[in-house]
Amino acid sequence: MDPQFEAVELEGDSVIKAFEVTCPILQKDHVWHYHPECELTYVARGEGMRFIGDSVQQFGPGDLVFAGPRLPHCWTNEDENNSDQQRNHLHVLQFKEDCLGPEFLISPDAKALVELIERGKRGLRFFGDSAECVAEEMLGLQQQSGLERLSTFVRLLDMLTKSAEVEVLTSELFVNDTRDFHGGRIGKVMEYVKTNLRDDIKQSEVAELVAMTPQGFSRFFRATTGRTFVSFVNVMRIMEACRLLVNTDEDIIDIAFQCGYANLSNFNRRFSELKHTTPRDYRTQHSKLQ
Repeated sequence: MDPQFEAVELEGDSVIKAFEVTCPILQKDHVWHYHPECELTYVARGEGMRFIGDSVQQFGPGDLVFAGPRLPHCWTNEDENNSDQQRNHLHVLQFKEDCLGPEFLISPDAKALVELIERGKRGLRFFGDSAECVAEEMLGLQQQSGLERLSTFVRLLDMLTKSAEVEVLTSELFVNDTRDFHGGRIGKVMEYVKTNLRDDIKQSEVAELVAMTPQGFSRFFRATTGRTFVSFVNVMRIMEACRLLVNTDEDIIDIAFQCGYANLSNFNRRFSELKHTTPRDYRTQHSKLQ
């Protein structure tokens, strides 16, 4: 699944683009893509899987991610039948590396910004107080103009450069080659797993699907996603279980079987490991059928 190039149109003569995204299914309009601009994304509402380079993680409200130039990325929701137009609400800021002028980037004052952009080429997730403060500035940015808007933008960048509450997302082995994302292998693996969640998914068969040896596939998948294939399958199964718990009134044991778990105790254990609650309590907290 190769990333698509996205042409970012800035707002008139502005050096930045700040906007909101509200939609029911993120991947329907925001596919796996890249662009020359840097991008800062804050999730005010929504949850699912986030793909940044070779990083695959769950996301939820409060998620704040900085993607450097040409870094492939996308956010996805699992329940593609959800029609709630307010399900996802994201705030996005896009800007070019040299938006403050090419001369500025070579000045001593810009050293921290240059380093931020360079680190951003591997994807950065900010958390804690840093994320909250930056998110507040992002929301204000959309209502401002002129020098006020520009000063808020610079202040926001300064916050990012000084934050110690940050996580690098991609693996050290990741090579940002936007011409081909591992020959589309990850896309084939994801589609196979989603289609066969209730079955016994064997790593050897998936390796054969993408023309690799089991050992080679194991190394490739770990390097590409940052997790083992077994743990990835478990995440996909639990996310499908969450969708069924929220959107249906099916018995929990039936949901466990549909998601590939042979017994209820194993399902409950795996669910609690990822969601830090029981399936029953999760349904009570999130169900739309009450």
